[in-house]
Amino acid sequence: MINSKKINVSELDFDNIKANLKDFLRGQEEFQDFDFEGSSMNILLDLLSYNTHYNALYNNMTLNEMFLDSASKRNSVVSRARELGYVPRSASCPSATVTVNVSSLAIGPTVLSIPALSPFTTTVEGKTYTFYNIETVSATGASTNYSFPNVILREGSPLNFRYEFNDTTRYIIPNKNIDLSTLNVQIQEHSSSTTYETFLSATSLVDTASDSKVYWIQEIDDGLYELKFGDGILGKALNNGNIIHLNYFVSNLDEANGARIFNYNGPTLLIGSTVTVTTTSPASGGSEPEGIRSIKHIAPMYRASQNRAVIPNDYIALIYKSVPQIKSIAVWGGEDNIPPIYGKVFVCVKPNEASKLTEQQKTDITSTLLSSKNVVSIIPELVDPEYINIALNVTAYFNKNATTLHSADLEAIIRDTIYDYDDNELQQFDGMFRYSKLSGLIDKSEKSIVSNITRVMIRREIQPKYNINAEYSINLINPIYSSGATLSVPSIISTGFFIPDSDNIYFIQDDGVGNIQLFYIGTSGLKIVVNPKIGTVNYTAGSIKINTLNIAALADVLFELNIRPQSNDVVSAFTQIAQISREHLVIKAIDDKTFSGDLRGGTNYQFTSSRS
Repeated sequence: MINSKKINVSELDFDNIKANLKDFLRGQEEFQDFDFEGSSMNILLDLLSYNTHYNALYNNMTLNEMFLDSASKRNSVVSRARELGYVPRSASCPSATVTVNVSSLAIGPTVLSIPALSPFTTTVEGKTYTFYNIETVSATGASTNYSFPNVILREGSPLNFRYEFNDTTRYIIPNKNIDLSTLNVQIQEHSSSTTYETFLSATSLVDTASDSKVYWIQEIDDGLYELKFGDGILGKALNNGNIIHLNYFVSNLDEANGARIFNYNGPTLLIGSTVTVTTTSPASGGSEPEGIRSIKHIAPMYRASQNRAVIPNDYIALIYKSVPQIKSIAVWGGEDNIPPIYGKVFVCVKPNEASKLTEQQKTDITSTLLSSKNVVSIIPELVDPEYINIALNVTAYFNKNATTLHSADLEAIIRDTIYDYDDNELQQFDGMFRYSKLSGLIDKSEKSIVSNITRVMIRREIQPKYNINAEYSINLINPIYSSGATLSVPSIISTGFFIPDSDNIYFIQDDGVGNIQLFYIGTSGLKIVVNPKIGTVNYTAGSIKINTLNIAALADVLFELNIRPQSNDVVSAFTQIAQISREHLVIKAIDDKTFSGDLRGGTNYQFTSSRS
């Protein structure tokens, strides 16, 4: 036992704090004869220890919230990001593109218009949502028929709010989940004035003059936003009595994503007319406000980018900040491309709930977001992701004496484990499939599972070009298994397709030594090779080239290559995204007889081949 006249302040744990207090009190002459385990003194020591422990915990939590890396509360993260000049991305309303056709027996005007904020209704999973056209659109008709192509609709609730300006008022938008891209700020000189000035969101101080009609916006507590106006030096100053009008949409987040069928429910456009709505692009883009994890990741990058696009991280920060529903982005310079293409920068985006961006989203990024920020001599090009679909065949062995679950229950648990791994580790550009890690997660997914044998194949979809002699180049990057001349099972084989002037179903496969063959199965069941070298394969580089293949139609839903990789680990690069193919996931749970207690249990063991 150590008696001390000094208190040790380095301990934070309750029991250690209490022990230190006892040692301190024992070292004082006034407490030499005290029983510190007695009830009264013990209670007092508990109170002192609890108080010290609480203060230490509170101060630790408070200090953590002062730094972007360690903050856990959204308000703290947003506040730290604000110091870096970063405004987190707001909620986003889904948008859809439609064509509206109006026809009538009566002769109409030369020009027909659909007023702004005309409602279009749709139903998703039994719930009705309302979309609106943001702007008035007009069409010139042939007196009875009018067509309005490429009408952009936004989902949400259109709201408005107004303030009277004075120096002491905070201008807070009182609704959560607003879409800042729909915010329209207009200033009225006074309540009886008929003129309005439109103010825009300030993007840079460089081009902001004393008379610039701009505002600044920032997120504050509880997901609300506050506007600030200029002071006459940076931005035009407002005067007392000015009326601030705010018009904006409140989003239902991602609930209306995927809406395809719309009905016009606005004012009558033409007496006796029929209005039909044809969807060009279904609703997409609805999302929640930017999450804490994304803010922590993007805010420092955005600070470094200084609102310009020069290096890859600049592009990533700008696009993440402005485009909702992004899961992953890859950016690389043309000099790093295979083959090199100088003077370009390539951007590949994986949305959250789609395989690729729509053409409208690509246009918005290149023409609106990047055109004024990238280096003039560099042309940004958006490319679509390519997917490496990993097909798994899992055989899991379990000890039936260690669980009350049946095989089907264990298979469901394993499936959920694989899905979680796919969601958290893959489906992004820097994702890598690590065989041993997944195998270990499967073993740990339920206590009765003792081992597993998991076989890995890769499925690569190819977009066919019909009725022409086309070339196909596939750069898998991952090495392909080479069986050599003694080919028994091919390392590459395609799904079926038809070629012109033939009723046979054709396939392509490798011959084990670097050639791609075109063949079909004859009536006798034998393989008939039509072209022994329709293409080549470089097993080491993982590249496949198919020459002059003419596809008339597909015998299967997709044109895919089923590929046996050299390694069980699968990597991705550039436009590639590795993901587990849930359609080709096979799971089987088997009772391991070696745990039965029977000395002959090994003879009843069901062997599973580890070869694909």
